[in-house]
Amino acid sequence: MNKSELTGWKKIFSFTFIQYYRSKASVISLIVICLLIMLSGPVMSLIGSSGASKVLESIGECKIEEVYILNDTDIEFDASGFAEKNAEYSKINYIDTEESLDSLQEKFKTDSGRDLILHISLNDEKYNLTFYRSENSEISTVNTGVFSDAVEIYFKTCRMKHAGISQETEEMLSCDAESSVVDISSISEKKDDDFNPFEMTSVMIYAFVIMMIVLVSSQQIAASIVVEKSSKVIETLLLSARPLAIIVGKTLATMVVIICNFVMIIISGGISGILTSVLMSEKISESFSKAVENMNNIESNVEGINTPDLSGMENIAITPGRILFGIVAVLITTVLAYLFYSVISSVTGASCSSMEDLSSASSFISLATVLGVYMVMGSVMLNNDLFTNITYFFPFSGIYIVPIHYIFGKASLSDLLILWSEVIILTTVLFRFAAVIYQALIYHKGERLKIKNIIALVKAQKGSGKAS
Repeated sequence: MNKSELTGWKKIFSFTFIQYYRSKASVISLIVICLLIMLSGPVMSLIGSSGASKVLESIGECKIEEVYILNDTDIEFDASGFAEKNAEYSKINYIDTEESLDSLQEKFKTDSGRDLILHISLNDEKYNLTFYRSENSEISTVNTGVFSDAVEIYFKTCRMKHAGISQETEEMLSCDAESSVVDISSISEKKDDDFNPFEMTSVMIYAFVIMMIVLVSSQQIAASIVVEKSSKVIETLLLSARPLAIIVGKTLATMVVIICNFVMIIISGGISGILTSVLMSEKISESFSKAVENMNNIESNVEGINTPDLSGMENIAITPGRILFGIVAVLITTVLAYLFYSVISSVTGASCSSMEDLSSASSFISLATVLGVYMVMGSVMLNNDLFTNITYFFPFSGIYIVPIHYIFGKASLSDLLILWSEVIILTTVLFRFAAVIYQALIYHKGERLKIKNIIALVKAQKGSGKAS
């Protein structure tokens, strides 16, 4: 491959870029997407701001006034003891009743917007605590759920007391027991103890975003070449550009189009966020603050109810310098992955003469991207160093995980450099491969060329080159 083979790539770049934005369907689709993003936030805020505020304000706010306790077991449920242990629910009026459940439910049909029925029963050697609220109940699902959890915890204490079990024995019996089967050969395997869900979520989001970029851009490049071949536009382009220049021009033009579209979508999202915050920030902020205060009250006043423990986040090895270089690493890896798959899609498109052929020919790109993502999913779930290293150094999967793991301190700079080197080498080899056969592929019409046909074409091109 020499410089003369790239002659005319700038013309192809301009032609492809202009053609995309000349397409009414493409422009209208982009405008519709941007408008939907821009207006979705403000519209939803106007429609649901009052409802959202009510939901936020109701989180953790105790609106329960009376609880009717229908106990059909021999376990005594001491309501006063429950109220004493759970200060948040001390103002509720607890009523022990012997009315039938049907009678209570009938009564709740007409009133009882702030009341609950607690039915304690024993069925099939299993205690059931069932809570009923009226159809027009003002008590939120969140509030009812937290209250039921507190009652369940206390009822367990009542059962232990009924059985004559001391508090110390109860605590011992309450300890969880866990069984596991361990293969002795796996004891020596080194596993990462710093695994956390936030890291896994970041890796998966990044992997799916890059996968979508690769699939969409690759399909767009291949489809563009097939359409131009079938409409004979490609023959006109070949008058002013070398065949290999078509790959470079279309690849770079498509990349610029994607970047421009992405920037416009980001700007639309920013405008949507600004408009939404102007419309409802003050109201939602007050409601959110109240919800946080209510939840804090529950945590401190309700026995056995705790908020999630986020202390593991402190172990993430992230530094400002690593984040800055990590962002650069993400951009470089994305560009390299894009170029790698673009060359494959260019050859794929050139080997087809119709969109029907392209559907089956694009299966390799789809399989390669999906395989890479599945390997990443397996890596983050197994959390095994050996499998993670394999995922790092296999380029079809490494592009989806190494940059994010570098940000989190799990991958080193050498891991990044090795991955980049692999992708650059593979892309260079593919460019050289394309340089040998691309002109023949461009002029090919008929049935789709398969791998064995393309390899035979390469050998024929090399043979003719030696003969000349």
